Amino acid sequence: MQLNETCALAEPAVRDATPADVPMIAALGERFYHEAGWGDVASWDAESISRTLDHLVSNDDGIVVVLERHGAIRGMAGGMVYPLYFNFAHRTGQELFWWVDPEERIGSGRLLMDELERQALSKGAESWAMIALEKVRPEATGLLYRRRGYRPSEHSYIKRLAA
Repeated sequence: MQLNETCALAEPAVRDATPADVPMIAALGERFYHEAGWGDVASWDAESISRTLDHLVSNDDGIVVVLERHGAIRGMAGGMVYPLYFNFAHRTGQELFWWVDPEERIGSGRLLMDELERQALSKGAESWAMIALEKVRPEATGLLYRRRGYRPSEHSYIKRLAA
């Protein structure tokens, strides 16, 4: 087997994000933002996402993980763990973003989800919520979630209030 064939077979790896990863994660976040259809609600602001990512990476209750193949970040996921608002004794968590480049999606998204759940549990979460975006194959995402033991809880709707 030649070297380039070995590299093509390399499995993606998931690892914790570092502050140095924030610019690349933000670039992937912009792709997520456009595909998810947020453009009619709020404009993309690179400074805001960088500050959010810096906070999540450095905060004990934040989770940011990246999917890497051949030294390049090809996906990312993040969330946070917090006391449930109607029972502070119960710690829960929420996925805030989850993106994998389209050519990496088969099987790789699962690796990020596994790590989100593992880290949430290690931070004391007793429950975890995932989002299915309406514009990004919600039926397939819902099926994936159900297979992993999730159940539907609520639907959210959004509109822009300010012109």
